[in-house]
Amino acid sequence: MFKTMILAAVALAWAHPAFADMTAHYVIDGDQSIMTMEIAANGDVRARFGSDASYFLTRAGQSYYVKAGPDGLLVMRQEDIAAVMLEQLAAEPSRPSPDPHAKDVRLVARGAVSIRGRKGVAYMVNDKHARGPDDPPYLVVSDDPALMPLAVAVRMQFSASLGPIRILYGDAGGWDDMVALFARGAPLLFLGMELGGIDPAHLPASRFVLPASPLSREAVRHDFTASR
Repeated sequence: MFKTMILAAVALAWAHPAFADMTAHYVIDGDQSIMTMEIAANGDVRARFGSDASYFLTRAGQSYYVKAGPDGLLVMRQEDIAAVMLEQLAAEPSRPSPDPHAKDVRLVARGAVSIRGRKGVAYMVNDKHARGPDDPPYLVVSDDPALMPLAVAVRMQFSASLGPIRILYGDAGGWDDMVALFARGAPLLFLGMELGGIDPAHLPASRFVLPASPLSREAVRHDFTASR
């Protein structure tokens, strides 16, 4: 349940200026696909994690979660998901306790690195659990102008997700730093994922069409309750 809630928390309203179509593929453990982001020239975004049939969709500035159910696809507005998620977290006796030291976590630049042939700046976490100087970075950001559509989409995602993240983990700390860094460029590595490739192929408008009418907030609440 918490996995679904966290994924919902990090899915946001992705509305941004017009660019050319692109599809970004993030991978883990070599080349295992973990997240695919399709970004249309008009700012619409479709994001899917792994091979999950469910996906996140932003269309005309409004964000949705399209959930694969036993009777077909269900469409939920992100604002309704966030509201219901916060309701349930408030009533959850075993929810994670906020970390009192989270506000002290910051991302610190370590220098230039290369991720799969793309150059970027590496960042490390400065808290007491930070990795050693020779360990892999926590975040790598590229200022390549060709990746700016991806940078804008990811930054909007994290900006809109900070409210639920604060409730889950306390002060946003390094999350705020991450959002600020995405204003400089696109992530080549973050949350354990690497940017595996960019596909500039045209994306048909049908990729961003809602498959059904959005559920009411009460219906979203019922779905979350039934999933617990």
